[in-house]
Parts: sequence; structure tokens; C-alpha cells
Amino acid sequence: MKSKIIKLLNLIRFRIIGTILLSITITVNAIEATAPNIDYIFIIPILVMGTILLWPLIRGRRIVSRIYRKSMSKYKSRLKVYLYFILGFHNKLVGIPIKQKSMFGWVNLCISIIGSVSILSWMYINNISIWIFIFTLVLSIYRVLKVIYS
Repeated sequence: MKSKIIKLLNLIRFRIIGTILLSITITVNAIEATAPNIDYIFIIPILVMGTILLWPLIRGRRIVSRIYRKSMSKYKSRLKVYLYFILGFHNKLVGIPIKQKSMFGWVNLCISIIGSVSILSWMYINNISIWIFIFTLVLSIYRVLKVIYS
């Protein structure tokens, strides 16, 4: 049962993040396309796609609210609960203990750190755009945290 709850939370998290990225993309493209006189008709596709993508959140809101009430009473910090949700550490929210790392886990962690450092240094040396650099930095930190806590 707990694994099904974790899959539901992952689905909801990816759909929320996807909806936010889709909304930002549509908004920026529409503003660039109609630069002198902004037309707000681009909000309709955002609402339609947001409704489609967030439907499981509407369906599973009781389960999600129950999980967050329990985690709020456990951690006593709304910020911690939100960070665990956004970073995908649903095992901690549901209460599944995290096992000690095996040799494979430590190798995976080392490869993630070495890969992240090498990609970021290559991007810095080659003067890649600051937005792509920041996005890759956040993604690298996320990957390392995910390897540590999984």
C-alpha cells in the first residue's frame, strides 16, 4: 500500500512541476510573439492543459491531505514537508525507513558527484548561458540528493 501511495505522490509531483513549466513556456512564448501589444488569449491553453495534467491531484486530494497532516505533525515544519515533496523524498513523508547504502549505492553516488562536477566545470569553461548553467546546477544538486536518500 505504501508503494502505491509513493507512486501517486510522484505522479502528482511530476504533474505539478510539468504544469508550472508548461505555463511558463506558453506565457513567455506568447509574450515574445505579441511583444508590442500583449494579447492574453494564451491563458486558455494554460488552463486546459493545467486541468488535464492536474486531474490526479483533484482525485487523490484526500490521500495527499492525510499524508501531509501526518508529516506536518511529525516534522513540525511546513518548509521541510514542502522540500521533501518537491525533491521527491516521499519515503520520508510516508514513513518508510531509508536503508543503509550498499556498495552499488556508494558507487552510484560517486559517479553522480564526479559527473555533476565535470559537467558544471565544462559549462563554466565554455561560457554556457547562465540560465542553462543554473538549471544544470539545480539538477545536479537534485540528483546527488536523490542518490543519497534513495
